[in-house]
Amino acid sequence: MVIVRADAAAAAPSRPPAATAGAEEPAVRTTKDWQLSLHLVEERDTTRVHAVLDAGGAVLHSDAYARRNPLDDPAPAVGDEFAVGRALIDLGHQLLRAGTRHATGPTEE
Repeated sequence: MVIVRADAAAAAPSRPPAATAGAEEPAVRTTKDWQLSLHLVEERDTTRVHAVLDAGGAVLHSDAYARRNPLDDPAPAVGDEFAVGRALIDLGHQLLRAGTRHATGPTEE
């Protein structure tokens, strides 16, 4: 890994200091895999997306869509991008709300 600073100088990342006697042991690293599934359906000028995020057992769903302006040229990829982007934003908001509930309790958001 190389870190490039604003002045374009490259530097290797610093290493954590070596453990000393009596110091706490470093935390154990944990990895997790979350699965994201996107299902897109195009009908005429509308693209619909159903997104499912399996966040380690907690499953979140989002539905979003994009509609082409009839005056615009057909561009299905653009509809896909807008619809998927909207679904992902919604999933992000759901994750932030869940994190807030877990961190502060159900009464604060």
